[in-house]
Amino acid sequence: MAVELRLGVKSDMIEYRYSHQWLFRILAEEGARYVQLGSQLETYHLPDAYFHDLRKQADDAGVVIDSTFTTHRELGGFFRTEPGFEQVARKNYERYIEVGGILGATSVGSNPGAVLRDQMGTKQAGLKRYIKHMKELMHYAHEHGLKWLTVEPMSCLAEPPTLPEEIAALGQELTEYHNANSDSTVQVGYCTDIAHGYADRDGKIIFDQYDLFEACVPWMYEVHLKNTDSIFNSTFGFTAAEREKGIIDVPHFRQLLIDASDRLPVDRMAGYLEIGGPKLGRDYSDHQLEASLRESLQYLQTAFMQSSDPVPIPSRNAISEKSPVLISPSMMCVDPLNFESALRRVEALGVDMLHIDIMDGHFVPNAPMGLGILEALGPKTDLPIDVHLMVQDNDFFVELLEPMRVDQISVHVESCTHLDRTLARIREIGAKAGVAINPATPLSAIEYVLERIDYVLVMTVNPGYAGQKMTPASIRKIADCRKMLDDAGYGEVPIQVDGNVSFENIPAMVRAGGVNLVAGTSSIFHRDASWSENVVKMKQAIAAGLTASCQ
Repeated sequence: MAVELRLGVKSDMIEYRYSHQWLFRILAEEGARYVQLGSQLETYHLPDAYFHDLRKQADDAGVVIDSTFTTHRELGGFFRTEPGFEQVARKNYERYIEVGGILGATSVGSNPGAVLRDQMGTKQAGLKRYIKHMKELMHYAHEHGLKWLTVEPMSCLAEPPTLPEEIAALGQELTEYHNANSDSTVQVGYCTDIAHGYADRDGKIIFDQYDLFEACVPWMYEVHLKNTDSIFNSTFGFTAAEREKGIIDVPHFRQLLIDASDRLPVDRMAGYLEIGGPKLGRDYSDHQLEASLRESLQYLQTAFMQSSDPVPIPSRNAISEKSPVLISPSMMCVDPLNFESALRRVEALGVDMLHIDIMDGHFVPNAPMGLGILEALGPKTDLPIDVHLMVQDNDFFVELLEPMRVDQISVHVESCTHLDRTLARIREIGAKAGVAINPATPLSAIEYVLERIDYVLVMTVNPGYAGQKMTPASIRKIADCRKMLDDAGYGEVPIQVDGNVSFENIPAMVRAGGVNLVAGTSSIFHRDASWSENVVKMKQAIAAGLTASCQ
């Protein structure tokens, strides 16, 4: 079978320029699921908590930090003879392996290091030290849950391995060591750069990018995707302008990988876009990175992945099984500056519908979302759209919603002048009609519109703000509402619950009769875990409530 190709990005380009959240958002939007985390000075000194949080941020965005790889040749001390370099390299390499384990990465990689140009006679001794440490580190990586350590063949003799025979010798020795100790070591493979070749001191090409690529095949674990000039001097990305001046033929490299499938040590191969981007630290250049990154990724979607459209990417912890209780994320809780990116992340969680709160600043003292977002949302998602109107003039807003793709609309009994007429009108425009009822409002207020409603929204907080505590009588009210509906012959009418739908409250809400949970900052968007982890916890809480209901 042909090797399965994956597309990702090496994060070097954002160093000291943009946040990882910024990068993760762009990757999610462009359909590139995988991240190779580059290193920086602080990497070796930051606490574990930083990396736990970074893993959560990636998971929230629906991307996977599947690999880490050094950025600055900073683990190259095994080739140095001055006191301290070897010890520092070993200490930092061990920490980098620990970081990879915390991030849940499959591989940790590094440039081997460089022999000082004026001390080339020390190369063989340095290589011997490097191999000794790598064999020991293969055990250390195994202890921390990794699968691979990776090495990048470079483009000069001072940075081995470079020549095909050096690549083969190192690959064979470390692979033989793994085979002899397969129960306690990880494998070692090459992170092969498709823009690497070897030109001698006169600029004569001795081995081109295809020669070195072929030499790596038996040990190739992942690849770096970048462009270069005719002597492998400067490197850059794949914008239209960069493709004009570069020599790298990505479709050809893709075909080489496919053709070599039976000789590769893996059946899945990630290609990581590795670019420096525009000049670092300038107001006139930093802002150009996003456009350059997106254009290169869009090109690679076609040239490397052979995909005409980026595919929305699922979270690695997405929940697919269906439940009789629906999860409706409250979209007022996401970052409004990155709404579409958040939408894609929410869709990937396997939720049931999107809950959209529309407020007017009068019925409730808040107005976080407007009709403009709702209008733009309809064509962008296939999920049902559930609108909760918290407004003074319901009829005005219902008419504005008619041309939009809205699946259901709830209005408050407290603000409707003619509730029966408004509910009938909602059905006329093709949406399900729901009636929302505040904590202090008696259930008798909806007794004579039961014939008009498709669902009841029981508010368990006073409407208007996220993050409130549940009012004391809420669970009792849900149960009373369920009994009222059943006794009146409307057992098929579901109850939606909105307000402090927390992991702790969900079992009781479900046990009382809630079957559509509006999930906000106390559950799906809780800060203590990733969104996908929170969905798992919600499912567990729902299951606990359903089990209790059957007893």
